[in-house]
Amino acid sequence: MKTVKGQSGLSPVYVHAGLATLAVMFAYQTWTRDRTQTQNDSVVVLDVAKREVSSLAYVDETREITVERRTASDGESFAWLLTKTKSKVPVNPPAPPTPMAPSPAASAAPAAGATPSASVAKPGAVAAPAAKPAVPGAPAAKPVAPPVKGGDKSGEPAKLAGHPPLPPSDSVHGSMAAAPSAASSAASSAPIAPAPPPIEMKEVTTVKEYRGNDAASELLGLFGPLKALRALGTIDDAKAKELGLTDSKKALTVSAKGLSYKFVIGGTSYGSGDYYVRDSQGQVFLLSQRIVADFEFSESRLMERRLHRFERADFDRVEVKVGDKTRTFVQGSRQNPQGFFFAEAANPDKRDESIKNWMDKLLRVAISDYVAQGEEPATAAPASAMSGAAKTGELLTVRFFDGRKEIGNAVLFRYSNAKTNQPEYFARTETSVALVRLLAATAESVIRDAGEW
Repeated sequence: MKTVKGQSGLSPVYVHAGLATLAVMFAYQTWTRDRTQTQNDSVVVLDVAKREVSSLAYVDETREITVERRTASDGESFAWLLTKTKSKVPVNPPAPPTPMAPSPAASAAPAAGATPSASVAKPGAVAAPAAKPAVPGAPAAKPVAPPVKGGDKSGEPAKLAGHPPLPPSDSVHGSMAAAPSAASSAASSAPIAPAPPPIEMKEVTTVKEYRGNDAASELLGLFGPLKALRALGTIDDAKAKELGLTDSKKALTVSAKGLSYKFVIGGTSYGSGDYYVRDSQGQVFLLSQRIVADFEFSESRLMERRLHRFERADFDRVEVKVGDKTRTFVQGSRQNPQGFFFAEAANPDKRDESIKNWMDKLLRVAISDYVAQGEEPATAAPASAMSGAAKTGELLTVRFFDGRKEIGNAVLFRYSNAKTNQPEYFARTETSVALVRLLAATAESVIRDAGEW
Protein backbone atom coordinates (compact mmCIF):
# COMPACT_ATOMS: atom_id res chain seq x y z
CA MET A 1 0.00 0.00 0.00
CA LYS A 2 1.43 3.32 -1.09
CA THR A 3 1.42 6.35 1.23
CA VAL A 4 2.03 10.01 0.44
CA LYS A 5 5.21 11.16 2.12
CA GLY A 6 4.92 14.20 4.35
CA GLN A 7 1.12 14.30 4.31
CA SER A 8 0.88 13.75 8.06
CA GLY A 9 3.21 16.70 8.74
CA LEU A 10 1.26 19.34 6.75
CA SER A 11 -1.84 19.57 8.93
CA PRO A 12 -0.10 20.78 12.14
CA VAL A 13 1.66 23.55 10.18
CA TYR A 14 -1.62 24.97 8.85
CA VAL A 15 -3.23 24.69 12.27
CA HIS A 16 -0.43 26.61 13.94
CA ALA A 17 -0.41 29.26 11.21
CA GLY A 18 -4.15 29.79 11.61
CA LEU A 19 -3.87 30.05 15.39
CA ALA A 20 -1.02 32.55 15.06
CA THR A 21 -3.10 34.71 12.69
CA LEU A 22 -6.04 34.72 15.07
CA ALA A 23 -3.75 35.61 17.95
CA VAL A 24 -2.31 38.59 16.06
CA MET A 25 -5.80 39.86 15.16
CA PHE A 26 -7.00 39.54 18.74
CA ALA A 27 -3.89 41.32 20.05
CA TYR A 28 -4.41 44.19 17.56
CA GLN A 29 -8.05 44.64 18.58
CA THR A 30 -7.08 44.55 22.26
CA TRP A 31 -4.34 47.13 21.74
CA THR A 32 -6.43 49.62 19.74
CA ARG A 33 -9.77 49.35 21.53
CA ASP A 34 -10.97 52.21 23.73
CA ARG A 35 -10.37 51.09 27.31
CA THR A 36 -13.09 53.42 28.60
CA GLN A 37 -15.78 51.43 26.80
CA THR A 38 -18.39 50.02 29.14
CA GLN A 39 -21.11 49.09 26.67
CA ASN A 40 -21.52 48.94 22.92
CA ASP A 41 -25.18 49.82 22.43
CA SER A 42 -26.30 53.43 21.98
CA VAL A 43 -27.62 55.10 25.10
CA VAL A 44 -30.41 57.66 25.32
CA VAL A 45 -28.95 60.72 27.02
CA LEU A 46 -31.88 63.10 26.56
CA ASP A 47 -35.33 61.60 26.05
CA VAL A 48 -37.24 64.34 24.21
CA ALA A 49 -39.05 64.55 20.88
CA LYS A 50 -37.68 66.48 17.91
CA ARG A 51 -40.36 69.15 18.09
CA GLU A 52 -39.61 69.68 21.78
CA VAL A 53 -36.02 70.82 21.09
CA SER A 54 -36.23 74.60 20.76
CA SER A 55 -32.54 75.62 20.62
CA LEU A 56 -28.91 74.55 20.96
CA ALA A 57 -26.14 76.76 22.34
CA TYR A 58 -22.46 75.98 21.80
CA VAL A 59 -19.60 77.96 23.38
CA ASP A 60 -15.82 77.71 23.25
CA GLU A 61 -12.89 80.07 23.77
CA THR A 62 -13.81 82.45 20.94
CA ARG A 63 -17.36 81.64 19.78
CA GLU A 64 -20.96 81.47 20.84
CA ILE A 65 -23.27 79.72 18.39
CA THR A 66 -27.01 79.40 18.90
CA VAL A 67 -29.22 77.26 16.66
CA GLU A 68 -32.92 77.78 17.23
CA ARG A 69 -36.01 76.39 15.60
CA ARG A 70 -38.29 78.84 13.78
CA THR A 71 -41.48 78.48 11.78
CA ALA A 72 -42.05 80.18 8.44
CA SER A 73 -45.30 81.84 7.37
CA ASP A 74 -46.27 78.70 5.43
CA GLY A 75 -45.81 76.55 8.55
CA GLU A 76 -42.46 75.09 7.52
CA SER A 77 -39.95 74.62 10.34
CA PHE A 78 -36.38 75.81 9.73
CA ALA A 79 -33.19 76.50 11.68
CA TRP A 80 -31.88 80.00 12.40
CA LEU A 81 -28.34 80.64 13.64
CA LEU A 82 -26.85 83.45 15.71
CA THR A 83 -23.06 83.53 15.97
CA LYS A 84 -20.82 85.74 18.11
CA THR A 85 -17.12 85.54 17.29
CA LYS A 86 -14.46 87.21 19.43
CA SER A 87 -11.22 88.48 17.91
CA LYS A 88 -8.49 90.98 18.75
CA VAL A 89 -7.64 93.92 16.51
CA PRO A 90 -4.95 96.61 16.97
CA VAL A 91 -6.14 99.91 18.40
CA ASN A 92 -3.12 101.84 17.07
CA PRO A 93 -1.72 99.95 14.08
CA PRO A 94 1.91 100.90 13.36
CA ALA A 95 2.36 103.57 10.70
CA PRO A 96 4.56 102.75 7.69
CA PRO A 97 8.19 103.89 8.15
CA THR A 98 9.07 107.26 6.60
CA PRO A 99 12.63 108.18 5.50
CA MET A 100 14.30 110.79 7.69
CA ALA A 101 16.23 113.73 6.13
CA PRO A 102 19.90 113.90 7.25
CA SER A 103 20.78 116.71 9.60
CA PRO A 104 23.18 119.54 8.52
CA ALA A 105 25.82 118.29 10.94
CA ALA A 106 25.65 114.78 9.53
CA SER A 107 25.91 116.03 5.94
CA ALA A 108 28.95 118.11 6.86
CA ALA A 109 30.74 115.20 8.54
CA PRO A 110 32.53 113.91 5.42
CA ALA A 111 33.97 117.41 4.73
CA ALA A 112 35.33 117.59 8.26
CA GLY A 113 37.13 114.29 7.81
CA ALA A 114 38.69 115.20 4.44
CA THR A 115 42.45 115.88 4.25
CA PRO A 116 43.57 119.49 3.52
CA SER A 117 45.45 118.52 0.38
CA ALA A 118 42.30 116.95 -1.10
CA SER A 119 39.88 119.77 -0.33
CA VAL A 120 41.78 123.10 -0.23
CA ALA A 121 44.83 124.02 -2.30
CA LYS A 122 47.84 125.34 -0.36
CA PRO A 123 49.20 128.79 -1.10
CA GLY A 124 51.77 128.66 -3.86
CA ALA A 125 50.94 125.13 -4.79
CA VAL A 126 51.35 124.06 -8.38
CA ALA A 127 48.51 122.09 -9.83
CA ALA A 128 49.42 118.64 -11.03
CA PRO A 129 49.30 118.29 -14.79
CA ALA A 130 46.12 116.74 -16.14
CA ALA A 131 46.40 113.18 -17.33
CA LYS A 132 46.38 112.80 -21.09
CA PRO A 133 43.57 110.74 -22.54
CA ALA A 134 44.57 107.17 -23.16
CA VAL A 135 45.10 106.12 -26.75
CA PRO A 136 43.37 102.87 -27.62
CA GLY A 137 45.91 100.07 -27.76
CA ALA A 138 48.75 102.12 -26.23
CA PRO A 139 50.35 100.98 -22.97
CA ALA A 140 49.45 102.92 -19.87
CA ALA A 141 51.95 105.65 -18.93
CA LYS A 142 53.99 104.97 -15.81
CA PRO A 143 53.83 107.59 -13.09
CA VAL A 144 57.01 109.70 -12.73
CA ALA A 145 58.38 109.80 -9.19
CA PRO A 146 58.98 113.32 -7.83
CA PRO A 147 62.60 114.31 -7.21
CA VAL A 148 63.79 113.80 -3.68
CA LYS A 149 66.62 115.39 -1.81
CA GLY A 150 69.32 113.01 -0.74
CA GLY A 151 67.80 110.00 -2.48
CA ASP A 152 65.97 107.09 -0.84
CA LYS A 153 68.68 106.58 1.76
CA SER A 154 69.13 110.17 2.88
CA GLY A 155 66.49 109.92 5.59
CA GLU A 156 64.89 113.22 4.62
CA PRO A 157 61.29 113.45 3.52
CA ALA A 158 60.64 113.72 -0.14
CA LYS A 159 59.49 117.05 -1.51
CA LEU A 160 58.67 118.59 -4.83
CA ALA A 161 61.08 121.09 -6.36
CA GLY A 162 60.27 124.67 -5.43
CA HIS A 163 57.83 123.68 -2.61
CA PRO A 164 58.25 123.92 1.13
CA PRO A 165 58.92 120.68 3.00
CA LEU A 166 56.02 118.49 4.13
CA PRO A 167 54.93 118.79 7.76
CA PRO A 168 56.27 116.30 10.30
CA SER A 169 54.66 112.90 10.34
CA ASP A 170 53.17 113.33 13.78
CA SER A 171 51.29 116.47 12.65
CA VAL A 172 49.85 114.53 9.68
CA HIS A 173 48.65 111.76 11.96
CA GLY A 174 47.11 114.30 14.24
CA SER A 175 45.03 115.85 11.47
CA MET A 176 43.88 112.41 10.35
CA ALA A 177 42.96 111.41 13.88
CA ALA A 178 40.80 114.50 14.20
CA ALA A 179 38.56 113.35 11.34
CA PRO A 180 36.87 110.44 13.16
CA SER A 181 36.12 112.58 16.18
CA ALA A 182 34.42 115.17 14.00
CA ALA A 183 32.35 112.50 12.25
CA SER A 184 31.35 110.92 15.55
CA SER A 185 30.32 114.27 16.99
CA ALA A 186 28.23 114.96 13.89
CA ALA A 187 26.59 111.53 14.16
CA SER A 188 25.83 112.06 17.84
CA SER A 189 24.10 115.35 17.04
CA ALA A 190 21.86 113.71 14.40
CA PRO A 191 18.19 113.32 15.49
CA ILE A 192 17.22 109.87 16.81
CA ALA A 193 13.90 108.47 15.59
CA PRO A 194 11.50 107.97 18.49
CA ALA A 195 10.66 104.38 19.38
CA PRO A 196 7.22 103.35 18.05
CA PRO A 197 4.54 103.08 20.72
CA PRO A 198 3.52 99.56 21.75
CA ILE A 199 0.63 98.13 19.75
CA GLU A 200 -2.51 98.01 21.84
CA MET A 201 -5.04 95.28 21.13
CA LYS A 202 -8.73 95.36 21.86
CA GLU A 203 -11.29 92.58 21.74
CA VAL A 204 -14.19 92.95 19.32
CA THR A 205 -17.22 90.72 18.85
CA THR A 206 -18.68 90.08 15.40
CA VAL A 207 -22.40 89.23 15.45
CA LYS A 208 -23.95 87.47 12.47
CA GLU A 209 -27.36 85.90 11.90
CA TYR A 210 -28.22 83.56 9.06
CA ARG A 211 -30.65 80.90 8.00
CA GLY A 212 -29.61 77.30 8.45
CA ASN A 213 -29.67 74.75 5.66
CA ASP A 214 -30.99 71.20 5.74
CA ALA A 215 -27.93 70.06 7.73
CA ALA A 216 -28.81 72.57 10.46
CA SER A 217 -32.34 71.19 10.68
CA GLU A 218 -30.89 67.67 10.87
CA LEU A 219 -28.61 68.80 13.70
CA LEU A 220 -31.64 69.92 15.72
CA GLY A 221 -33.20 66.54 15.02
CA LEU A 222 -30.20 64.69 16.46
CA PHE A 223 -31.14 65.96 19.93
CA GLY A 224 -34.67 64.60 19.89
CA PRO A 225 -33.85 62.17 21.43
CA LEU A 226 -30.12 62.63 22.02
CA LYS A 227 -28.25 59.33 21.88
CA ALA A 228 -24.68 58.62 22.91
CA LEU A 229 -22.38 55.99 21.49
CA ARG A 230 -21.32 54.87 24.96
CA ALA A 231 -22.06 55.60 28.60
CA LEU A 232 -19.12 55.71 30.98
CA GLY A 233 -20.98 56.63 34.17
CA THR A 234 -19.22 58.71 36.80
CA ILE A 235 -15.45 58.96 36.72
CA ASP A 236 -12.79 60.19 39.15
CA ASP A 237 -10.83 63.43 38.84
CA ALA A 238 -7.78 61.76 37.30
CA LYS A 239 -9.87 60.16 34.58
CA ALA A 240 -11.77 63.39 33.97
CA LYS A 241 -8.48 65.22 33.43
CA GLU A 242 -7.31 62.50 31.08
CA LEU A 243 -10.49 62.86 29.01
CA GLY A 244 -10.10 66.66 28.84
CA LEU A 245 -13.18 67.44 30.95
CA THR A 246 -11.53 69.22 33.89
CA ASP A 247 -10.39 72.51 32.31
CA SER A 248 -12.53 72.47 29.18
CA LYS A 249 -13.88 75.77 27.82
CA LYS A 250 -16.34 74.03 25.50
CA ALA A 251 -19.94 73.45 26.47
CA LEU A 252 -23.24 72.60 24.83
CA THR A 253 -26.65 73.54 26.23
CA VAL A 254 -29.86 71.97 24.95
CA SER A 255 -33.17 73.74 25.53
CA ALA A 256 -36.13 71.38 25.37
CA LYS A 257 -39.56 71.27 27.04
CA GLY A 258 -38.81 74.56 28.76
CA LEU A 259 -35.69 73.18 30.50
CA SER A 260 -31.95 73.51 29.85
CA TYR A 261 -29.51 70.60 29.81
CA LYS A 262 -25.81 71.49 29.86
CA PHE A 263 -22.94 69.26 28.75
CA VAL A 264 -19.23 69.99 29.16
CA ILE A 265 -17.30 68.91 26.07
CA GLY A 266 -13.93 67.24 26.59
CA GLY A 267 -11.39 65.59 24.34
CA THR A 268 -11.80 63.02 21.61
CA SER A 269 -11.53 59.26 21.71
CA TYR A 270 -8.63 57.48 20.08
CA GLY A 271 -9.17 56.63 16.43
CA SER A 272 -12.80 57.67 15.92
CA GLY A 273 -12.56 61.32 16.99
CA ASP A 274 -15.83 61.15 18.96
CA TYR A 275 -16.17 63.54 21.91
CA TYR A 276 -16.46 62.85 25.62
CA VAL A 277 -19.12 64.95 27.35
CA ARG A 278 -20.29 65.21 30.97
CA ASP A 279 -23.74 66.30 32.07
CA SER A 280 -24.69 68.29 35.17
CA GLN A 281 -25.13 65.07 37.19
CA GLY A 282 -21.55 63.97 36.51
CA GLN A 283 -22.44 61.26 33.99
CA VAL A 284 -19.95 60.90 31.13
CA PHE A 285 -20.94 59.90 27.59
CA LEU A 286 -19.30 59.55 24.21
CA LEU A 287 -21.07 61.59 21.50
CA SER A 288 -20.61 61.35 17.75
CA GLN A 289 -17.96 63.72 16.43
CA ARG A 290 -20.44 65.02 13.83
CA ILE A 291 -22.42 66.88 16.52
CA VAL A 292 -19.50 68.99 17.74
CA ALA A 293 -17.89 69.36 14.32
CA ASP A 294 -21.05 70.93 12.92
CA PHE A 295 -20.74 73.73 15.46
CA GLU A 296 -17.00 74.21 14.94
CA PHE A 297 -17.49 74.60 11.18
CA SER A 298 -20.95 76.11 11.30
CA GLU A 299 -20.57 78.69 8.52
CA SER A 300 -19.36 76.14 5.98
CA ARG A 301 -21.68 73.31 7.07
CA LEU A 302 -24.85 74.94 8.35
CA MET A 303 -25.29 78.19 6.36
CA GLU A 304 -28.02 78.29 3.72
CA ARG A 305 -26.42 79.30 0.42
CA ARG A 306 -29.55 79.24 -1.75
CA LEU A 307 -31.60 82.35 -2.42
CA HIS A 308 -34.75 80.22 -2.78
CA ARG A 309 -35.74 76.79 -1.60
CA PHE A 310 -38.16 76.14 -4.45
CA GLU A 311 -37.12 74.66 -7.80
CA ARG A 312 -37.53 75.93 -11.35
CA ALA A 313 -40.52 73.68 -12.01
CA ASP A 314 -42.39 75.08 -8.98
CA PHE A 315 -43.39 78.40 -10.62
CA ASP A 316 -45.17 79.27 -13.85
CA ARG A 317 -44.93 83.09 -13.86
CA VAL A 318 -42.28 85.67 -13.01
CA GLU A 319 -42.64 89.44 -12.62
CA VAL A 320 -39.43 91.44 -13.01
CA LYS A 321 -39.14 95.16 -12.20
CA VAL A 322 -36.08 97.14 -13.30
CA GLY A 323 -36.34 100.82 -12.50
CA ASP A 324 -39.64 101.98 -13.99
CA LYS A 325 -39.94 98.98 -16.33
CA THR A 326 -41.87 95.82 -15.51
CA ARG A 327 -41.84 92.62 -17.55
CA THR A 328 -43.82 89.42 -16.98
CA PHE A 329 -42.55 86.05 -18.14
CA VAL A 330 -44.39 82.73 -18.23
CA GLN A 331 -42.89 79.25 -18.16
CA GLY A 332 -44.28 76.61 -20.50
CA SER A 333 -43.89 72.82 -20.15
CA ARG A 334 -42.28 73.44 -16.76
CA GLN A 335 -42.46 69.76 -15.73
CA ASN A 336 -40.38 68.75 -18.76
CA PRO A 337 -36.67 69.03 -17.83
CA GLN A 338 -35.62 69.20 -21.49
CA GLY A 339 -38.59 70.90 -23.10
CA PHE A 340 -39.46 73.77 -20.75
CA PHE A 341 -39.29 77.30 -22.13
CA PHE A 342 -39.93 80.93 -21.20
CA ALA A 343 -41.89 83.56 -23.10
CA GLU A 344 -43.41 86.99 -22.70
CA ALA A 345 -46.78 86.88 -20.94
CA ALA A 346 -48.31 88.80 -23.86
CA ASN A 347 -47.25 86.00 -26.25
CA PRO A 348 -47.01 82.83 -24.11
CA ASP A 349 -46.52 80.40 -26.98
CA LYS A 350 -43.50 82.16 -28.51
CA ARG A 351 -40.32 80.74 -27.06
CA ASP A 352 -37.67 83.31 -26.18
CA GLU A 353 -34.17 81.91 -25.64
CA SER A 354 -32.86 85.23 -24.32
CA ILE A 355 -35.41 85.11 -21.48
CA LYS A 356 -34.54 81.48 -20.77
CA ASN A 357 -30.83 82.29 -20.56
CA TRP A 358 -31.49 85.24 -18.25
CA MET A 359 -33.70 83.13 -15.97
CA ASP A 360 -30.98 80.49 -15.84
CA LYS A 361 -28.51 83.13 -14.65
CA LEU A 362 -30.96 84.45 -12.09
CA LEU A 363 -31.59 81.01 -10.59
CA ARG A 364 -27.84 80.36 -10.34
CA VAL A 365 -27.14 83.47 -8.22
CA ALA A 366 -25.80 82.20 -4.89
CA ILE A 367 -25.06 83.60 -1.44
CA SER A 368 -21.42 84.14 -0.53
CA ASP A 369 -22.08 85.32 3.03
CA TYR A 370 -24.58 86.98 5.35
CA VAL A 371 -23.92 90.56 6.33
CA ALA A 372 -22.79 90.90 9.94
CA GLN A 373 -24.10 93.57 12.28
CA GLY A 374 -22.26 96.84 11.75
CA GLU A 375 -21.06 95.81 8.28
CA GLU A 376 -24.15 96.91 6.37
CA PRO A 377 -23.34 98.72 3.10
CA ALA A 378 -23.41 102.50 3.00
CA THR A 379 -26.72 103.38 1.39
CA ALA A 380 -25.69 106.94 0.56
CA ALA A 381 -24.57 107.31 -3.04
CA PRO A 382 -20.85 108.16 -3.31
CA ALA A 383 -19.67 111.30 -5.06
CA SER A 384 -18.53 109.24 -8.07
CA ALA A 385 -22.11 108.15 -8.65
CA MET A 386 -22.98 111.72 -9.58
CA SER A 387 -20.50 111.71 -12.48
CA GLY A 388 -21.79 108.80 -14.52
CA ALA A 389 -20.73 105.88 -12.30
CA ALA A 390 -22.84 102.73 -11.97
CA LYS A 391 -26.14 103.24 -10.23
CA THR A 392 -26.34 102.06 -6.64
CA GLY A 393 -29.18 101.02 -4.35
CA GLU A 394 -32.14 98.81 -5.19
CA LEU A 395 -31.87 97.77 -8.84
CA LEU A 396 -33.98 94.67 -9.44
CA THR A 397 -37.12 93.12 -7.92
CA VAL A 398 -38.36 89.64 -8.85
CA ARG A 399 -41.57 87.87 -7.77
CA PHE A 400 -42.29 84.19 -8.45
CA PHE A 401 -45.85 82.82 -8.74
CA ASP A 402 -47.49 79.43 -8.92
CA GLY A 403 -50.88 80.32 -10.29
CA ARG A 404 -52.09 83.18 -8.10
CA LYS A 405 -49.90 82.27 -5.13
CA GLU A 406 -46.60 84.08 -4.66
CA ILE A 407 -44.01 81.48 -3.64
CA GLY A 408 -40.92 83.69 -3.52
CA ASN A 409 -39.33 87.06 -4.13
CA ALA A 410 -35.94 88.68 -4.37
CA VAL A 411 -34.61 92.25 -4.24
CA LEU A 412 -31.09 92.83 -5.59
CA PHE A 413 -28.91 95.79 -4.56
CA ARG A 414 -25.59 97.26 -5.62
CA TYR A 415 -23.43 99.45 -3.39
CA SER A 416 -19.88 100.73 -3.58
CA ASN A 417 -17.41 99.44 -1.02
CA ALA A 418 -16.14 102.41 0.98
CA LYS A 419 -12.63 100.92 1.33
CA THR A 420 -12.00 99.50 -2.13
CA ASN A 421 -14.42 101.70 -4.11
CA GLN A 422 -15.51 98.53 -5.93
CA PRO A 423 -19.16 97.54 -6.48
CA GLU A 424 -20.65 94.87 -4.24
CA TYR A 425 -23.96 93.06 -4.71
CA PHE A 426 -26.54 92.20 -2.08
CA ALA A 427 -29.99 90.64 -1.90
CA ARG A 428 -32.87 89.90 0.42
CA THR A 429 -35.27 87.04 -0.32
CA GLU A 430 -38.06 85.09 1.35
CA THR A 431 -35.47 82.46 2.28
CA SER A 432 -32.54 84.56 3.47
CA VAL A 433 -34.74 87.03 5.43
CA ALA A 434 -31.55 88.91 6.34
CA LEU A 435 -29.35 90.89 3.95
CA VAL A 436 -26.89 88.66 2.12
CA ARG A 437 -23.80 89.30 0.03
CA LEU A 438 -23.86 87.75 -3.45
CA LEU A 439 -21.19 86.29 -5.68
CA ALA A 440 -20.30 89.31 -7.79
CA ALA A 441 -19.79 87.60 -11.15
CA THR A 442 -23.28 86.14 -11.57
CA ALA A 443 -25.10 88.99 -9.84
CA GLU A 444 -23.43 91.62 -12.03
CA SER A 445 -24.34 89.73 -15.20
CA VAL A 446 -28.01 89.45 -14.17
CA ILE A 447 -28.31 93.15 -13.30
CA ARG A 448 -26.42 94.31 -16.39
CA ASP A 449 -28.56 92.24 -18.78
CA ALA A 450 -31.79 93.39 -17.13
CA GLY A 451 -30.66 97.00 -17.41
CA GLU A 452 -30.38 96.66 -21.19
CA TRP A 453 -34.07 95.80 -21.66
